[in-house]
Amino acid sequence: MSVRKITFKSGNEEFTLEVTEEEYLKYYRPWWQQKKHEQRNREAMEQNGYTEESYEEWKENDMRTELFAESMEELAEKRMLLGVLQDAMDSLLPEERELAMKVFGEEMSVYEYARVTGGNRRTLDFRKNKVMEKLRHFFREHGFDV
Repeated sequence: MSVRKITFKSGNEEFTLEVTEEEYLKYYRPWWQQKKHEQRNREAMEQNGYTEESYEEWKENDMRTELFAESMEELAEKRMLLGVLQDAMDSLLPEERELAMKVFGEEMSVYEYARVTGGNRRTLDFRKNKVMEKLRHFFREHGFDV
């Protein structure tokens, strides 16, 4: 059985291990291949004019622009639409509101909702359609084309 000497460097320290050929092939070689692959990728990026620092700076700037991309007009419009949605939900009866929140908001199927509440699936499906009609009517009255 052949033995290999492996040297690890970490900061100022250096370690040497003796491992069998089997241990080397099983553990060290895949790690070494991954490190070489990362090194080649880094070198290819640097040849194209990218550096690790420029990538980090780009990612930071990209995140910053995503966070503040919405203008005040867009935020005001969203707030207004959420207010209209809240008014529409308030116009429903409590059991209709619960049905709408579960089926439309939480995307629970009518079958699942019927199983949870112990109601009939067909009856709840009929009520869901009636709730949809009420909401459509509400939005049309408020100038939204649905």
